[in-house]
Amino acid sequence: MKITVAKTDRPSGLTLIPVSDSSQQKNQYSLGEGEWIISENDAKRELHFYFDDSKNAAELADAGRLLGYKTSKFWGSDAAIDLKGVKNTTPFLRGLFMADYDLGFSKTDRVEKSEPALAVMGIEDAEHQIEIAKVEAESQLKAMRLVDLPRHVKTPEYLGEEAMRSAEKYGYSCEVWDCEKIQNENMGALHAVGKGSENPPVFIICRYHGAPNADKTHLALLGKGITFDTGGLSIKPSTNMHYMKCDMAGGAAVLASIELAARLKLPINLVAVVPSAENSVDKNAFVPGDILHSYSGKTIEIIDTDAEGRLALADALAWVRKNENPDTIIDMATLTGSSVRTLGYEAAALFTTDENLSKTLVESGMNTGDKLWPLPLWKDYDSYIHSDVADVSNLPLKPLAGSIAAAKFLEVFADNHPSWAHIDMPGMSFKDSPFAKTKSGTGYGVQLFADFMRKTIEKF
Repeated sequence: MKITVAKTDRPSGLTLIPVSDSSQQKNQYSLGEGEWIISENDAKRELHFYFDDSKNAAELADAGRLLGYKTSKFWGSDAAIDLKGVKNTTPFLRGLFMADYDLGFSKTDRVEKSEPALAVMGIEDAEHQIEIAKVEAESQLKAMRLVDLPRHVKTPEYLGEEAMRSAEKYGYSCEVWDCEKIQNENMGALHAVGKGSENPPVFIICRYHGAPNADKTHLALLGKGITFDTGGLSIKPSTNMHYMKCDMAGGAAVLASIELAARLKLPINLVAVVPSAENSVDKNAFVPGDILHSYSGKTIEIIDTDAEGRLALADALAWVRKNENPDTIIDMATLTGSSVRTLGYEAAALFTTDENLSKTLVESGMNTGDKLWPLPLWKDYDSYIHSDVADVSNLPLKPLAGSIAAAKFLEVFADNHPSWAHIDMPGMSFKDSPFAKTKSGTGYGVQLFADFMRKTIEKF
C-alpha cells in the first residue's frame, strides 16, 4: 500500500469520506459498522464509509485495514481520503498500510497486483503521521509474515539471517550464535530442544542503543523462537499440528519491535534476544526423564518434551540476567494452551510481581488492543515445578494451572530480577480474521511493545 500527502484538496479520482454517527451523510446513507457505499454525481466519485472515532487504536487499525482490503479494487488512480476532523488518524492509516498483505506467497497461480495508492487530505502534520503509521504497519507485517512462513523456509538459521539483515539495514547490532557456540556457552536446555532436528538451533542477540548517553540497558525483550513444534517424543496429535509454525510468534514480535525502535529512532537502549530451535523427533531428540544442565547451572528434569519453549527461554533469561542486567526484562511466548483456556482469544496472560510494570503493560495493552491480563505468581504454586531428581521439572504432575506453572518455571531463571514479566500469548498470536479462511499471524506484541517503550521513555 502506498500512502502519500495529497497535493491538492480537489482530487481528480475517487474520494473516500468517513461517515460518523453525527455527520450529515449518516442520515442520507444509513451506514453501519463495516459498511460503505460509492456515489457518483456531478462527475465526482465518492466512497462513503462508516467511521467511529471513539474506538481504540487497534479497532481503528482493523477498520482501516478492512476498508482497504474490501474497497481498494475500486479506487483506480488518483484516489484520496479526506480525514478532516478525525482525531486519531495514525492507527487508521496503519491499518490502511496493512490492507494488501497477502497470505498466498506460495501459490503458483498468484497474480502480482499493482500496489494500491491513496493520497491523504485534511490532517495536520500529515507527512509525519504517515511515516509513523508506515513504520508501525511494516513492523507488524514483518512479524505476521514470519509467523505465516512454512517450516521448511523458516528454520532457526533463517530467523537468524532475517535478524542480521534487519540490523544491517536499520543500523543496530546483531550476533547469531550457532549450535557449537550454544554448546560452548553451556546452554544445555536450548541445545536439547534443537538437537532432534536437521536444522540446528541458534541464539539471536540484537542491540539497539538509542540513548547513547545512558550507560545501561533500559529494556530486554525475549521471544520464544521455536520455528516448528512437533512436541518431540511427547508428540502432538496430528490435528492442527500444521499450525505449529506459529510457535515462534513471540520471537517474531521481539525482532519486529527492535526494528521498529531503530527505524523510529526511539531514545531507549534495548536488547532483543531470541532462542530459536525446531522441536523434532529423531534418534538424537531429548527424552522424558532426561536431566538437562541449563546456562544458569540449574538442572531440569524433563517430564514432557512438548514443554520445550520454557527450556529455550530458561537459557535466554539466565543469559540476559547475567550479561545484560537491564532495568526491565519482558519475555513473550506462545507457551501454553492453558492461557487460552483461561482467557480465550481476547487477551494474553501476564505474570509479574512488579505492580508498576504490570499496570503499565496492561495500560499499553488496552491502548493498542494487544490486551493482556495478570495472573498470580504466588508461592503457593512453587510445588508445581518440584522435582525429586533435579532442581526443577519442566511440567507439573498436576493437570492444573498450566500457564501459572510455566511462569513459575521461568521465574526460577529470572533469578529474582525486580522488574521481570512473562507474557503467554498463543491465543492472541495466531487466529481467525476477516482476511483469511484459516488462522494466520496477527503480529501481536509489536504495538504493545511500541507503546510500552514510549511510556518507558517518558519516565526518563
